[in-house]
Amino acid sequence: MAGEALVLFEVDICVPAQQFRIEYSLIEKGGLPFVSEFLLRLLKVSPLMSADIARYFGFTSKELSAALTPFFQKGEVSVQPDGRISLSEKGLRLFSGNEDSPSVRSRQDYRRSFTFDLLTFSYLGGKIPSASTRRAVLLDAGVEVRAVSQQRAVGAFQNNLHEIFRRGDLTGKDQQDSVPELYKISDVRKSSDVCFLVEEALCLDVDSLDLSFEVKKGIAEEEEYIGRRASMLHSLNGRENFDDVVRLADRLGDPETIDALSSGVMDFRGVAQRALSFGLDDRRGDVRIYGSLQLNRNWDQVCSLLKKHHEKISDSEREVATRLTWLAPCSHGLWGKSSRHGQALSKFVEYAGLKSKRNDRHAFEAEILIPLSSSKDWQSKKAANNDCAEAKEYLHGFVESETLAPLEVFMLSGCFAVVIYHLVVPDRYPVPIPFGFITEDPARVRSIEGLVRSVLDEYSFENKPRYLGGLADLGRNL
Repeated sequence: MAGEALVLFEVDICVPAQQFRIEYSLIEKGGLPFVSEFLLRLLKVSPLMSADIARYFGFTSKELSAALTPFFQKGEVSVQPDGRISLSEKGLRLFSGNEDSPSVRSRQDYRRSFTFDLLTFSYLGGKIPSASTRRAVLLDAGVEVRAVSQQRAVGAFQNNLHEIFRRGDLTGKDQQDSVPELYKISDVRKSSDVCFLVEEALCLDVDSLDLSFEVKKGIAEEEEYIGRRASMLHSLNGRENFDDVVRLADRLGDPETIDALSSGVMDFRGVAQRALSFGLDDRRGDVRIYGSLQLNRNWDQVCSLLKKHHEKISDSEREVATRLTWLAPCSHGLWGKSSRHGQALSKFVEYAGLKSKRNDRHAFEAEILIPLSSSKDWQSKKAANNDCAEAKEYLHGFVESETLAPLEVFMLSGCFAVVIYHLVVPDRYPVPIPFGFITEDPARVRSIEGLVRSVLDEYSFENKPRYLGGLADLGRNL
């Protein structure tokens, strides 16, 4: 991107990879011992009699013979008819180009570990640790590729030889001036399966208004990876919910959002302008926010509000804990699929454990509301326990509702509310576009909380209340 970039959505992609133990031989160019090097350099200048060479180095006849014998045996020096010792044609070839120092080529055998991804067979490193698959979108290489991965690794090693050498992984020695010649590959064996993490960020260029993933080097540049990423994100992006977001904004009394969507598409020029002016909504005093709630610039605002209101609650005479709610959206399958979500959960748990200064009781009654397709949605429950493991004790389930589907809400009852719409338009945007507002207006906070509670109190298609209680308790009935 040419201009300033506004990150809107982050997602971690796990790429399947394998480590291989490869045995190979290289033809390497190396230097000679000090005396041997200067002996050859001397003979390159001019042929000399053996007595002159001995005198120059201070050798005895026996020492001179020991120094010259290896070169005579390899045909790199010879004796001229006049008795002078000189470099042969083979000996002259030890000096490459105009180099003053001679070098020798020798075959060296190696056995080292190398890791290649299974989508593009790009080089990822030597023996790398496997990334965690928690909170990540997993790409699949397919059974066919895994079946022939050893053969593919041979070509990958050859094709990536320069990159492996550049990283210093080819020999494990001090970097040489040029890439050694690959003599042969003796053996390739799979040693382990690993996952390689690519942290992706969808960004808005505030100058050109282009929307694209942040440019990264390596595998993220490869067409095969880009295609697989696009296909998987599309499958998780959900159905278009443009009209649902507009209706929800109208119900919440949010004209700013209605204006932003009035042309039938997202007004990214307005988004850029608001973002650069810190998002203040002059019409009602709310703060507009853009991008995922877990992004640092947004999450910092949430933490500031929690700290502020905890201090107020701690100094009050309240005997009952204030309800702290984080409602997850259900309009797509990409919520929380980034490492930053884990950081936010840890902070949530930290605040959930805060106590009142006056009575040493917990200041907050915390809950994270996870949407399920039904009371018996074991798969979503298991995924939530995995993705939100840090806050497992605070996870509560509810049967998803079309009314709340695009909505993410973080609210402290009677104090503040953060509303995030997750706009899904798969034909235009590769991932959801999160945006919304923060309000501390008591009437608006009550309205938002009232909407969420009224939906949770409804009966679902199972003829049971939508709100299902703690996920841990729910598990006993699944």
